[in-house]
Amino acid sequence: MPVILEATAGPVAGRKIEVHAGTILRVGRTAKSDYIIGEDHYLSGQHFAAEYDGIQCRIRDLGSSNGTFVNGDRVTEIAVRDGDSITAGGSTFLIRLTIAPDPPVAQDEPSLETTANYTRRSIRIGQPAALAAVAAEAGAWPGFSASQSALLQAIFREGETICAVLDGSRDSRIPAFLDASGDAHAALETSGQVPAYVVSLSRKSRLLDVLVKDGWGRGWGFYCATRLGLEQVCVHWRDYLFLTTGGGMKITFRFWDPRVLRALVPSMPVLEAANFFGPLSRIIVEGDKSELALDLSVGPHGVRQQTLMLI
Repeated sequence: MPVILEATAGPVAGRKIEVHAGTILRVGRTAKSDYIIGEDHYLSGQHFAAEYDGIQCRIRDLGSSNGTFVNGDRVTEIAVRDGDSITAGGSTFLIRLTIAPDPPVAQDEPSLETTANYTRRSIRIGQPAALAAVAAEAGAWPGFSASQSALLQAIFREGETICAVLDGSRDSRIPAFLDASGDAHAALETSGQVPAYVVSLSRKSRLLDVLVKDGWGRGWGFYCATRLGLEQVCVHWRDYLFLTTGGGMKITFRFWDPRVLRALVPSMPVLEAANFFGPLSRIIVEGDKSELALDLSVGPHGVRQQTLMLI
């Protein structure tokens, strides 16, 4: 279950902020933060971070001007408990932390966490065949490292169609990989002048091996989730292929570049963000470090950004 930061005082009183297991949520006044509270002018641009590993939640001040306080004491970093209060700027939050008890584990049997990854106990038992069977049943990703499996778990959710938008100029092998994969894909620009592609991915796609192991952290593109098909996703993104300057010049808008997405999307106004996401429910893009991913979505207050730790 996520940790809830419930605003009890300040300009967003009544609002509840979720911090999911395995994520770091930075709260502040500007688009530099994952969760933006622009209404609170006493907050710093990045004020504090809530880090939740599924067992413990820690609050860390991010060098704010006015400080972060837990139960009235100014803190640099501290583990918090259910019922603790956080004061930052002009806002106060109540911590709601509920940890589900671990299920009983037999003496000689491997166990699984709710995240479908092996627990440390399971790994120590040393039964490769049994572990592989349990992992497959729970939705783990054989052949991938723990961080790669965490990425795939973040990308794939039940009921969503996953597409990758790829930049063929980042690696000359990308078009060949697409053609050999057997997965449905299409070029965004049919003349070939813009080597950008959209491919529909399943959990069993052979492309995942190369996309995750070779492409992640190297700016190959991003992933997006929708309930529609490949054709509708292509139609949506083709509207963003080109921009027209004030002088009437048409230029390519490289929205598939992770650096562009990270800089542009979190600061979009609400209406602009809604149009940019269109039929998409989420965008998953690499962070500025390969061990981080950003999960972007749009809500009534603008873009929501979660930083995912791939551990």
